[in-house]
Amino acid sequence: MNVTRYTVKSGDTLFAIAGRFGTTVEELVKWNKIPDPDLINIGQVLIVDESDAPHETIYTVKSGDTLSAIALRFGTTVPQLVTWNKIPNKDLINIGQKLIVAKSMPAKV
Repeated sequence: MNVTRYTVKSGDTLFAIAGRFGTTVEELVKWNKIPDPDLINIGQVLIVDESDAPHETIYTVKSGDTLSAIALRFGTTVPQLVTWNKIPNKDLINIGQKLIVAKSMPAKV
């Protein structure tokens, strides 16, 4: 089983996180055994994708985006984005560019 994880930030809701990662609140509740969907905590690590096959979450760069803002939004780091996307200059991304912003990893048993 492969999972993608996300660390909850201030202002996050399950609804917003579900939309960001292309899933549903119901799936997040099930994967994370959340008793109250209205209560998540800053710093809580959530499974945001669970599948039998490896999976990547793709984001399309919009006007005003920076790698640091994208990394923060998806709970990753600029160096990780640079590595996943083979970006030669971390200060140069283009509107419309598609970036891998999350990857599933084998779940630890």
